[in-house]
Amino acid sequence: MPTVMAQDIQTTASNPSEAEPEGDQAWLVFKYIYEIPSTVRKALANVLDRSNKWYELGTKQMGFTALEMDNLKQCCTINNRSTGVALLEKWANYNHSPTELFIVLSREKLYDCMDIMKQFVDPRYHVLIKPLAERGPERPLQQAPLNEPVANSTSKLLNGDPPPANEPRRSSEAAGNANDDNPFVNEITDVSQTPRMSYAELTKATDNWSERRILGKGGFGTVYLGVFKHTYMAIKRIDQSKMKTSAAGRLQLEQSFNELRFLNACRHDNIVPVFGFSVDKEPCIVYQYMAGGSLDKSLFARRAVSNLTWKERMNIACGTARGLQYLHTFGVKPFIHGDIKPGNILLTESKQPRIGDFGLTRQGATDDSATVISRVYGTRPYIPKEFYDRKVLSTKVDTYSFGVVLFEIATGLRAWDERRLDKHLKDLMTRAIHEKVLIADLMDKRAAKDRNGALYCYYMLLHGHACTADDPSKRPDMVTVMKHLENVFRGSDKLANVSSRLCAEFTHYASF
Repeated sequence: MPTVMAQDIQTTASNPSEAEPEGDQAWLVFKYIYEIPSTVRKALANVLDRSNKWYELGTKQMGFTALEMDNLKQCCTINNRSTGVALLEKWANYNHSPTELFIVLSREKLYDCMDIMKQFVDPRYHVLIKPLAERGPERPLQQAPLNEPVANSTSKLLNGDPPPANEPRRSSEAAGNANDDNPFVNEITDVSQTPRMSYAELTKATDNWSERRILGKGGFGTVYLGVFKHTYMAIKRIDQSKMKTSAAGRLQLEQSFNELRFLNACRHDNIVPVFGFSVDKEPCIVYQYMAGGSLDKSLFARRAVSNLTWKERMNIACGTARGLQYLHTFGVKPFIHGDIKPGNILLTESKQPRIGDFGLTRQGATDDSATVISRVYGTRPYIPKEFYDRKVLSTKVDTYSFGVVLFEIATGLRAWDERRLDKHLKDLMTRAIHEKVLIADLMDKRAAKDRNGALYCYYMLLHGHACTADDPSKRPDMVTVMKHLENVFRGSDKLANVSSRLCAEFTHYASF
């Protein structure tokens, strides 16, 4: 296969924003994959399509499931689209940078793609590209199994029972006894109340890290189902070798420590409990095992064990709002989760919601005023314009994300769907309001009929619309949202019949 070099790409574009900067400064200009000129993205996609490596890249390095990749291929076949283009667009929605793409390409030894991308990354990463003479023959392609999913990062943890009754060593001892080369140990400073668990105990709890115990995989770690002192737990083991050899690995380490620190500080019925951690060998974080899986799985899995009832949906909405308002109000400074979506809302066996994945959580300003940060993070369909465009962070970012989740719970539709006319669910709901669409036409048909179903759907859509207001100052705070939702849930028998249609009254949140 001929090598495609960056200088061989035609960069002339009719749109001035598509033109590349002159010289070797492109890596300073483009912060996100979606900002890279379309000509470059198409060149990357062409290589991925020709080499047929897009599948391995997606499942092995980008954290997508085999089912997601199969669906992507099917959708591209139907619409005569490039699978490479679709994969890059899908990953770009998670606000990944050119450097992160360069690193995952390196792991898959896709040097032709790296040649194309090198102008968009810091030159110090160019050493990852092997010279042509050293590349050797292409690796044989492995047929990815169609029926064996590889769980992605949105299904990291899936619940259980109370923490084990033991007396583990505290983190101060951990820091003193652990290997000084372990960067995880060096980061641990304020988790003194979190029990330390031995690596040997966790190895035994997971049957020596058996593949049969894997709940999910990410680029830098794997989550296992463990049984410790007759208690189910979710054990995330972080691959330390990758942390030491890549910038993305260090970022993952930082996020893992961030998660441990915030979960230790923030204990609530609607937040996933952390049971402990280990630093003896490979760093591990131990969580409560969530037997109900993720809300994403319950809403969108083709073979869901059981469809959520309307009562369960409303309870999940209330519980998630309760957990979020606690994050925003329990300390002097608010905690901002930063990545609220169905994949990070986990369910107990009885469908009680717990917010998980605190790797991107940050503290806001003391007065909850907006602050400008250096980098956008989160999942693109769930983040508002002021954060996406101007990097303005406040608790209203979480409020917006929660509003999109409410739309998903009520309709059973995904936040983003390339096959829809209105790809973003928020845009679809805005149009439904203007056109006064029937509530019955928007309700998730998979939920069993319930006399309060239309009422619950109506109020979830109402709150979703308020929470996703374009102006963050017009979005309600999460305490208000929680109180309103709980009033509806508790007083559903006393509420008057709601309108059968969505209407302009939706714009007046305070009117109900």
